[in-house]
Amino acid sequence: MNYEDKFNECDERFEAVFQLTTAASKIIDSELRILKVNQALADPMGYSSEELLGTQIMDYACQDDKHHWHELQKAMWENGQPNFKLDACIIKKDGSLAWVHVTTIAFKESGVSYAYTILDDFTAWKKLSESEQRLTMALKYSKMAVWELDLEDHSIKRSDGFNELFGYTDGGHTWSEENLLSVFIPEDRDKLSELLAVVSPEQNFDFQGCILTQDGIIKWVNIQGKAEKTDDGRNRILGTLYDITRDKLAEQEKDDFISIASHELKTPLTALKGTLQVLERMKAAPTQKMPALLEQANKSMNKVTALVDELLNAGRIAEGQLNLKKTKFNLSKAIDECCLHVTAEGAYQIVTEGVKDAMVEADSERIQRVIVNFVNNAVKYASESKEILIRVDRESNFVRVMVTDKGRGITKEKLPHLFERFYRADEHGGQNSGLGLGLYISSEIIKKHGGQIGVDSEPGKGSSFWFTVPAAG
Repeated sequence: MNYEDKFNECDERFEAVFQLTTAASKIIDSELRILKVNQALADPMGYSSEELLGTQIMDYACQDDKHHWHELQKAMWENGQPNFKLDACIIKKDGSLAWVHVTTIAFKESGVSYAYTILDDFTAWKKLSESEQRLTMALKYSKMAVWELDLEDHSIKRSDGFNELFGYTDGGHTWSEENLLSVFIPEDRDKLSELLAVVSPEQNFDFQGCILTQDGIIKWVNIQGKAEKTDDGRNRILGTLYDITRDKLAEQEKDDFISIASHELKTPLTALKGTLQVLERMKAAPTQKMPALLEQANKSMNKVTALVDELLNAGRIAEGQLNLKKTKFNLSKAIDECCLHVTAEGAYQIVTEGVKDAMVEADSERIQRVIVNFVNNAVKYASESKEILIRVDRESNFVRVMVTDKGRGITKEKLPHLFERFYRADEHGGQNSGLGLGLYISSEIIKKHGGQIGVDSEPGKGSSFWFTVPAAG
């Protein structure tokens, strides 16, 4: 057999191997034109071999990856690099994307440059990797941690969120079952220890308890898991752990509110019931006491109405249903009208200063509610101060109202919380009534108007509650 015959025989064998191999392969020229392609490449791409022949690689390259192929072209034929590897994104016939590892080997035949390339599809791996990244991000932003407890050596494997939840910034911190139990408060530590000791394969458990973090913060956590046996026969618990402190505080806040609301409503209702019972017995033979009893009944009813009104307003605010009916009105006159209930009894004097003709564009009824709340608080929490000062000032496009009393003032640490829902500032442990909603509702009303609200106070020197609303144009 002569040289030419041997060459032809080798060429036939190469052709057979090229077509039968499961490696997706092609031969390209220096212009990245496809000269030969096997079925292992054509089928995944969704094309026939004939459709691919004569086309350029660039026709199938994702826009962001085209520069990679230009780099290959430059490396192989301009810089003389004999082989080249890259990762690239390609577009299939149906428009879907695939990610491939590309290995390219350059060669020359009769002085013409060619390259043999093999494509290894890693799309499934990439999607799995992206899924893992999304899961990691979801766990991170949900503040959930994933953990695995080996029930034989009691070691713990965990996600990054695990360390963060317990206040450890050093990812190298070693965790074991003993370490995990040690961060729980004693009572919850014993309960969790007993639970882990008796959990059996395929059994789920759900536990809530308090921990003390590395930086001294107390948190509520929910720890869930399931015991199972691995393929190699090890017993382990797979689980999640996440911070439920906010939920617990909200639950406690709700319980406290229900307790306060029950107490506040019970007092006027009991008084109203008693008064009505006396009036019922007296109706056949009216006496001089009836006017006083009727007045008492009205006061109790007004108290109940005010409490229910606060509840309804708080509910509307929470649901985003606080609607305003804006009109233009004289703010000083509105102040005089809404404060008659304080001055009528003669126990307190209200002094109004500043601009007398300040016109604003706002919901008159709701703004008066804010002013009444400020004045009532001055009477309630500064009862020894018989003079209440209300000042109205014009500030650019806003009008500022300030209600000042000469009471005992409020401590610095309580000031940031005064406008929070259900917060009740009681400086001396008394039993001042109220649901802790007045200032919260006032704050939301002013925010809805686009204004600001605040308080300036110093123990022993009184308090000044203020707000701003848009001036009338």
